[in-house]
Amino acid sequence: MVKSSKKRLVIIDDDANLRDELSAFFAASYQVATYPGTPATLKALRDAPPDALLIDLDLQGIKGFDVLRLMQSTPELRPTPVVVLSASNDFETFEQAHRLGIADFVAKPFRVETLGEKLALALDKRHRRVSGRLKLGALLVQSGLVSQAQLDEALEHQQREGGRLGENLVKSGRVSEEDLSAALAGQMHIKVVDLRVTTPVAAAVGLLPRDFIVRHRVLPIRIHDDGAIELAMTNPLDIVAIDEVRLRTKRRVIPVIVTESAFDEAITIFTSKRGKLRELDDESGQVVRAEEIASAQDASTIEIVDSVISDAVGMKASDIHIEPREDVLQIRCRIDGVLHDLREYPLELQPGVLSRLKIMGSMDIAERRLPQDGRISFMTADDEPVDLRVASIPSLYGENITIRILEVSPLPPTLSSLGLSPESLERYEGAIKRPDGGIVICGPTGCGKSTTLYTTLELIKSKERKIYTVEDPIERKLAGIVQTETRPIIGLTFAQALRALVRADPDVIMVGEIRDLETAKMAADAAITGHLVFTTMHTQDASSGVYRLIEMGLPAYLVAAAFRCVVAQRLLRRLCRHCRKQETMTEAKWRELGWGDPPAKKINVWTPVGCPKCFGTGYYGRLGLYEVMTIDDDMRNMISAAANVNELRLAARARNVESIRDDGLRKVLDGSTSYLELLRVTT
Repeated sequence: MVKSSKKRLVIIDDDANLRDELSAFFAASYQVATYPGTPATLKALRDAPPDALLIDLDLQGIKGFDVLRLMQSTPELRPTPVVVLSASNDFETFEQAHRLGIADFVAKPFRVETLGEKLALALDKRHRRVSGRLKLGALLVQSGLVSQAQLDEALEHQQREGGRLGENLVKSGRVSEEDLSAALAGQMHIKVVDLRVTTPVAAAVGLLPRDFIVRHRVLPIRIHDDGAIELAMTNPLDIVAIDEVRLRTKRRVIPVIVTESAFDEAITIFTSKRGKLRELDDESGQVVRAEEIASAQDASTIEIVDSVISDAVGMKASDIHIEPREDVLQIRCRIDGVLHDLREYPLELQPGVLSRLKIMGSMDIAERRLPQDGRISFMTADDEPVDLRVASIPSLYGENITIRILEVSPLPPTLSSLGLSPESLERYEGAIKRPDGGIVICGPTGCGKSTTLYTTLELIKSKERKIYTVEDPIERKLAGIVQTETRPIIGLTFAQALRALVRADPDVIMVGEIRDLETAKMAADAAITGHLVFTTMHTQDASSGVYRLIEMGLPAYLVAAAFRCVVAQRLLRRLCRHCRKQETMTEAKWRELGWGDPPAKKINVWTPVGCPKCFGTGYYGRLGLYEVMTIDDDMRNMISAAANVNELRLAARARNVESIRDDGLRKVLDGSTSYLELLRVTT
């Protein structure tokens, strides 16, 4: 008896009509055996392993997935390529079937011819049926993107040179990245995401360590309302990576496909190299409970804390807020003056994270009822030290910890880089070139006063000048300048330090802030005795700065004699050049915003959009708004005569001193920022 050369195909389906239709179609090419979904079918498979299996998952007598498990667990059946049919067109069914080693998945309804092509491809590549690359190759041939000859050539190149099949096809110009992604997405019933226009949510990115993200080429981009993670993948056939993400995050995973190049670009933007906290000597003399130390020194806790700080530093954040909530530990960071979500962690991690930070900051971890302050030194992956100031305060659900990241970025190279207009720059440079007199920088907390002062000191320092600073705290280390940090707990206040400095032969003195009459008096005396004195105050504009000094108790004549220049400033966010959008504002809208007469009937302005380069905010970086008021002889006489704030303000405008709002309007019109940002900062 001659043995048939046809391969043996087993079809398992409860629908007798469908079994007959499929049997008739495949009879010409295969030796077909059909079975209903009964337990006897499992014995038949063991007794006579087929060359290929076509099975409907929607069975009544037995479970379709039980058949797949049998195929995987039985050595004789494991090599058999399996093509499954299913009325369920959802990813969960697709994923579970692929995890059990199927060759292909066909959703109902389907064309019998398509099913035949898939079965033929599965048999042709049976020795490599688990390889995602080969599934991709067959798919590309089937879709017409490449020919079989081109695929064979790419596979030979892959065997010689290595690399991924898709990457080799793109490099050779056979297909585009977009075609590859679309083909896989269509086969797997998942969506395509363009990471160049989609901004991953920071809280989602933080769910996985950077090493895992890079190694598996996966990136969480969104957390759904039901807690599921939307996971961007270059290879969504990587079931192992999906399982690992599920185990690590304890969340359901919804894969989406992205191109290789977009993924690489996103990795450089949304993740950073990890640094580490530098161990400091414990000066607190505290007694720490063993379980708290164990929690704080747990490897996962250390990874969490280091990754949070590394990512915040990489995103150029100024502050990190660790906020215990009722059901989650929320972590936010302030970027360009605005808070953004960075991470969310389950409550069980809260004690370890808080204890880790408090131990590293030499704070008492046993004290949770009183506010505390600490200091931490952090080493970036490039071995650059970053100083952190830590402050804790009790809250309803635990201690709220705020971390101030002291400046590590380079100072602006010139004063004009800060955002000073040519007219304001000329006035300010004229004031700082003088050998004596007081210069006051005014504005609310976080408006960039320290950056302006540090930039100024860097520009005026020389070998011929002795420069001292008194600060609380020292926010940036400056070479060639003697910097002193106040310590009120031992009596070293601004006034006390300033009293000592004037006896130390200074040329230039910078006082971090005038907070009281004693400090104001000492600064004024230094300014009129041949020293150039820089300081800051918290007022809304330049005229108010003058009036505040008088309100503190300084005689008007001393204010007029000592101070040469008062600068008011704000910081606003700079529009992202990669995604900003131009629109037209009407005259009516301009007047409605309270900005007076419009410069034209139709005003071209720019508005934020949001892209990956700006983390979806529409803004990247900041620039200053300035009002620079120099005090000439006429204004000095007005101050001595006790002129009020409005009179000083009118006198400044008469001398063509731009207000902060006027400077902001100019920056709105030239596209540096948006009118919405100006309203946020100046209203």
